[in-house]
Amino acid sequence: MVSRWTSSVVAVLAGAVLVGVTACSPGGGAEGSSETTGPSSSEEVLASVDICNLLSEKEMESFGLEFPGESIDQLPWTSECDYSGDPVGVRFVKNTRQTVASSERKDVWAEFERIEVNGRSGARAITKGATQARTCNVMFDAGQGMIQVRVQEVALPDDVDECAEALKIAETVEPKVPEPV
Repeated sequence: MVSRWTSSVVAVLAGAVLVGVTACSPGGGAEGSSETTGPSSSEEVLASVDICNLLSEKEMESFGLEFPGESIDQLPWTSECDYSGDPVGVRFVKNTRQTVASSERKDVWAEFERIEVNGRSGARAITKGATQARTCNVMFDAGQGMIQVRVQEVALPDDVDECAEALKIAETVEPKVPEPV
């Protein structure tokens, strides 16, 4: 026969386990939080964006880019897509771990200027190694990460403003990705 004291201890321990499980659950047990099911974080939403399908064939053609792009997946939290073209080549980078603010703190930039891309927090940046390479990056926040558009002029003479082209392409892509969190 189980004593009343043993039953009470079991009930208290079961309650403590339940509280611990609730505190570690997605809802966290905090007031005002709601439990959700399925992919709901913007990181997951951004991760599901196909970086090689951000531009239609008509849009690519208007920028002088060739279809299809070449997908490059290097790390689980980034994916890239390269497009050949004339007068510029383009690389799209999707990063679910970096934002414009966290990128600004990196020591790789020769230039980093905060801008807006269709109202979103963004930046125009040139890496230290690319100051003479006619390459410019425009990035903007998306979901809990960012999208980066890297434009490089592919032929001489140097008569294309790579940063202006990168911004035009970024402004075209921006409405097609999740809003920043």
